[in-house]
Amino acid sequence: MGAEWTEQAAVHLLSRAAFFAGKQDVSACMELGKEETVRRLIAGQSLTGAAYEHPPIEQVKADGKELKPDSITDQQSYWLQRMVMTEAPLIEKMTLFWHGHFATSYQKVKEIPLMIRQNELFRSHALGSFRDLLVAVGKDPAMMLYLDSNNNKKGKPNENYAREVMELFSLGLGNYTEQDIKEAARAFTGWTYSKQTEELKFNPKNHDNGKKTILGHTGNFNETSVIDVFYEQEALPRFMAAKLLKFFAVNEPSPEWITEVADDFIHSANVGEVLSKLFLSDTFYDPAVQGSLIKSPVEYVVGMLKALRIPMSKGFAQATRKMGQELYLPPDVAGWRGGTTWLMTTCLLARYQFAESVAKRVNIAQFSGKDYIMEEGESADNGVGPFAQNVGVWSLSDRTRQVLAQYAEETFVHSKQKMTGMKGLLHLIMISPEAQMK
Repeated sequence: MGAEWTEQAAVHLLSRAAFFAGKQDVSACMELGKEETVRRLIAGQSLTGAAYEHPPIEQVKADGKELKPDSITDQQSYWLQRMVMTEAPLIEKMTLFWHGHFATSYQKVKEIPLMIRQNELFRSHALGSFRDLLVAVGKDPAMMLYLDSNNNKKGKPNENYAREVMELFSLGLGNYTEQDIKEAARAFTGWTYSKQTEELKFNPKNHDNGKKTILGHTGNFNETSVIDVFYEQEALPRFMAAKLLKFFAVNEPSPEWITEVADDFIHSANVGEVLSKLFLSDTFYDPAVQGSLIKSPVEYVVGMLKALRIPMSKGFAQATRKMGQELYLPPDVAGWRGGTTWLMTTCLLARYQFAESVAKRVNIAQFSGKDYIMEEGESADNGVGPFAQNVGVWSLSDRTRQVLAQYAEETFVHSKQKMTGMKGLLHLIMISPEAQMK
């Protein structure tokens, strides 16, 4: 018998598969049921039936001014806006996942159109075939510039991409040899991207057409057939299962859970099917899994902006940078380390400062809505729970609830001038331990 579909289960699913567990979305999930909720998330369909079409960047404003496509900071704001407004949150979350998995930095690429082109590649393949995406990334211009594939030619192979595609993108450290890297580099030769002509080309003269032995397989491999060799390795589905579980479920998945998801990876046509099985499994809703992951800076910021409906500001992208995650600028080819690194002292301080700044920006009219007003005679202890739900915090420890209730009692519950106290309570909720977790 499957686990009961409860409000708490819906909140957990949304906290992992979306950016924010709002009251309206949770209610929609309860009405739809688990299977239909998961189906819509995977399909990129709205949970509530709402529609939203992303406008071009030139039609989006931050700080009251139109964003410009030739500014990387404006592109960061545009992607944040897209994550905030989307009705297909899992698509955007997977786009973010692939950005960290196939980490490529504007710092070296220095071509905004190519970074955006790669971003669209990740979005179009978000929940599709991993094999197809792995093939496409090898010929993605931004990746080619980042890992020097342009210098990969017959007779003088460049091993950068061959090394990373095995270590970081498909197999994991220890599942190949240095000789495998050398041979795989030969398979990837021949492709170049010209910044001058903006053309991606294959030059047969620069491709090593000889036989290669890679991971125990011998053949005349090229950039596509070498991926088939990777797919013959038991390490690939286990590596990807672990990556998906660490992103969506737990920091340290058990070997048994990795094996289960790896088996799904082997027998599923695409990543969407793998995640569907994960989100429908009882293990995913185990109490030990819920609330066990630390929100990334982007998840934290997007969730709060979505909750509070605050107009976009370029300062929000700067805030994620101060918290340790800057879109289009991962620290290196291994991407962001995540986990407890998100809560280092300087990063945590940046979260607190962001929370304070957005609490001050909240429109006063929002606090007069029924979601924020405590009923006449209602105790603060009972009222802070529903108040916290407004920013997606559905579970509070007894200690946190006690502190919040005491603050509410002392600042606005018995006062006619409530706004300052309510904004202060919102700030405290956003910096609570529970608000950092998902």
